[in-house]
Amino acid sequence: MIDGTARIPELARNLSRARSGDGTNAEVVGWLRAMSGIAAALPQPAQRNPNRQYTRTLLHRCDEFEILVLHWQPGCASSIHDHGGALCWLSVASGDMRVENYVRRDAGATPGYAQIAFDGRETLAAGAVDYRQDDLHLHRCITGDASAISLHVYAHPIDRFHCFDERAQTCSETISTYDAILTAQP
Repeated sequence: MIDGTARIPELARNLSRARSGDGTNAEVVGWLRAMSGIAAALPQPAQRNPNRQYTRTLLHRCDEFEILVLHWQPGCASSIHDHGGALCWLSVASGDMRVENYVRRDAGATPGYAQIAFDGRETLAAGAVDYRQDDLHLHRCITGDASAISLHVYAHPIDRFHCFDERAQTCSETISTYDAILTAQP
């Protein structure tokens, strides 16, 4: 086990007190900042999904939370996506990321159809935290000329989520996968 990761299940259980959905929740944000050093030191998985330029490493999964570390290649971007109904906290552990924000404008009642609109962008430096509390506020994460590492806490595990195509006004269901699993799961 990588140095520091043995404490992740214990620390994850402590997060259960922070389920209020408050994006400024000091306990979740404090935990993310405390764990950033451990996340930044984790090695990138040797194998990765060939359809994306980042890896997803599962650190902990239980009924209440899922915790992942993502290693991002220089110049890559995620799809525009929601979080499958989960609350999402993202902390940049090393490097920096640009986050493009989108808002879903349709009711979500028509399968495959999605009307979304660009809603601004922000740059997150190491230590910054981004929060998503619903599936109407979407985002895309983008790296610049350097690689980045991010730490994610989802307040319930994400098995499926939606990816969006702004131009085609469509969405598709995506199954969540991992490139590596670092801790034993209950």
